[in-house]
Amino acid sequence: MPPGDSPPTGRYRVEENARPHWLRTGYRFFPYAAQQSDQWWVLRFNFGFPEHEMYTLFVDGNPATDVTGNPASPAPLIASIGALRPSDSETDESTLDPDTAARVVKAVAPYADYGSEYGAPCVFCSGDRDGMTLG
Repeated sequence: MPPGDSPPTGRYRVEENARPHWLRTGYRFFPYAAQQSDQWWVLRFNFGFPEHEMYTLFVDGNPATDVTGNPASPAPLIASIGALRPSDSETDESTLDPDTAARVVKAVAPYADYGSEYGAPCVFCSGDRDGMTLG
């Protein structure tokens, strides 16, 4: 992999050749979701970045992998994540409808803090966050 690429870390099998169509959710800690192969993929923005990867990917509510995107990556999944602009309110990224966004984010909302999905939130960057906070 080229320097600067961050491959998925492998807790759950995620295909690097996947090309998810990311949609904004409107939620601060879980800003993007995509329906991929009949599963909901949700990205948690890790506020401890760069100590942690930029995102954690959840698949149908289960933690899958930590990943930092790179728009120049030859791996489509990593490139798609690298192209996202979560801090840009003026972006033309598509938005998920509010009811669907609420449903898919609710499944992962208890895990807004990095590591909380394993019962071990990071002691340095956790903040008892409410995963349903709008962005």
